[in-house]
Amino acid sequence: MITSFQITNDEDQIGLYAGLVTSAFAFAEFSTGVFWGRLSDKIGRKPVLMIGLVGTLISMLVFGFASSLPVALLARALGGALNGNIGVLQTTVAEIVTEKEHQPSAYAIMPFVWSLGSILGPLIGGALAEPCKNYPGWFSRWTFFQTYPYLLPNIVCAVVLVFGILIGILFLEETHQEKRYRRDIGLEAGRKIQSLFDKRTGHESFTKLQDASFEESRPLLEDEAPPGYRTTEGSPQYPSSRSLSPAAPPYTRSALKIRPQRKLVPPSIQIAFTRPVVIHIIGYGILA
Repeated sequence: MITSFQITNDEDQIGLYAGLVTSAFAFAEFSTGVFWGRLSDKIGRKPVLMIGLVGTLISMLVFGFASSLPVALLARALGGALNGNIGVLQTTVAEIVTEKEHQPSAYAIMPFVWSLGSILGPLIGGALAEPCKNYPGWFSRWTFFQTYPYLLPNIVCAVVLVFGILIGILFLEETHQEKRYRRDIGLEAGRKIQSLFDKRTGHESFTKLQDASFEESRPLLEDEAPPGYRTTEGSPQYPSSRSLSPAAPPYTRSALKIRPQRKLVPPSIQIAFTRPVVIHIIGYGILA
């Protein structure tokens, strides 16, 4: 792709420009990661994740239409700036899977999916790039892909992202402790769509089974006394005796000390970036 921009004929310079395009995404993602994390604490995890997917979609389309190096750099930087939500995704997984024995399996899914995308992404890009040249029988008449030879793989990835956005809007639940109880129109629509595909017969049989089990357990749930003990007329009257324990003083509002609820304050950056965290970031950066 860098060669098609016709910036230089030096192969060493082409490698430099290719590295700039690749690093633009990583640098923009690094610069906005903390911002997206704080924003997710204010508006919720789900909106930030959806913004990240939409940002990636836009950046891929812009990158596919790029005909010069500045546009390609802008597209990659835009994708990194709008997609700095890796920390938000990890937080979402931690809030969904609260049991510690299941968290290792849940956290192992993200590196697996990332590695799978790193394998399939270059394969799709290399197979679908320059379709008029590689597949003349199918795309020889399409002058659109002759003008933008790297648009087709980005369109395929954009279609995948559209499905991901729709699934997230319809079926992803908010995991933030304070934002999970607000109304989610997309989730409500997803539940209606899911109810249309449920088997009606299975649902009715399950409802009847629930009603039958409730009718059987109703005598145990209702604490009704036998007929002879429903009033105090048949009960023996005992003479009043002196209480062995002193009467407890009545509770008053002033006697009860109600602790005010403490407002949760997000930690500062200095507290988050401890020495072990900084060492891990440097080591991960060197490996990357």
